[in-house]
Amino acid sequence: MRRAFALTVAAALMGMLAFSGSAFAKYRPGCEAPPCGGEGDETASQSLSVPTIMVGGVAGNLTCGTVGEPSALDPPEGIPLTGFSVDPTGYYWVQKVHTWQAQCFSDATALVFGAWGDNLGGDAKLKVGSPIRVELVLHNLTPYSDLTSLQGYSVIKLQDTLDRLSAYGHLAGGNADDGWTDIPTDFPDVGYDPETGDPTKGWLVHDNAITFSVQNLDTGVYAVDPGTSPTAEINATGKVVYGYNLRVDATGTYRIRFTTSTAVEFESVDAGVWEDANNVYIDIVVVQGGGGGGGGQGKGKPEK
Repeated sequence: MRRAFALTVAAALMGMLAFSGSAFAKYRPGCEAPPCGGEGDETASQSLSVPTIMVGGVAGNLTCGTVGEPSALDPPEGIPLTGFSVDPTGYYWVQKVHTWQAQCFSDATALVFGAWGDNLGGDAKLKVGSPIRVELVLHNLTPYSDLTSLQGYSVIKLQDTLDRLSAYGHLAGGNADDGWTDIPTDFPDVGYDPETGDPTKGWLVHDNAITFSVQNLDTGVYAVDPGTSPTAEINATGKVVYGYNLRVDATGTYRIRFTTSTAVEFESVDAGVWEDANNVYIDIVVVQGGGGGGGGQGKGKPEK
């Protein structure tokens, strides 16, 4: 899917000067053209990069098709950026600067594998008063005999800095003289991570009616009431993630439970407990501490 742009040599050189080298030391998410002042627009939308099945409703303002006719891949346009530490000479289409959309479609049901954010199942210290990033991703486990792969983009971290400060994007093809192209990735309906064996490399699932809760098991008090709808977000790597920034005011063991609609069923989960077809949970320990730092941008399984 080639997108050619009639660029003059002068315009190409100007673009390279504007976006290369030390300019990216000042990049912030949301910048239209580095360098940028301040922290940028953190509310700017990010582009769906991994093909996704929509159950019970489409996430956000995405436009998706049907099982028989998924939406077409929507490639990025414009001039890709360069000068990133991951490859200073490479050109990349960048989240929050360029826009694109992976293929997606709606279906009536789905079978899923749940993947929690690494900060919840790992050794991160979770503290009272500090933001605790809650994330869950639903990976598709349903094979589609007539639709075995869909196209999206393999988005990576581009800068040698904190995850939450880095730019993210995917490699561009072509050049300024002949025109820039996108390089799509074929995602299988169900794909497995070669390192862990977890099915986290295929399509994702969005359940429009999923809910969650957070309960202090020591006191029985709910920090988040049952039936609460999490926010369906598109994270930096372009995956649909259920996210929530949790803060609690007491130490203790907290149980985070996600409950799917009857149309979406869990078959397994990468950490915590698979309770039944519609419920998974994970217990976290929150210790004394506090302040404004810590855990608010935890890197989760969605980044794998």
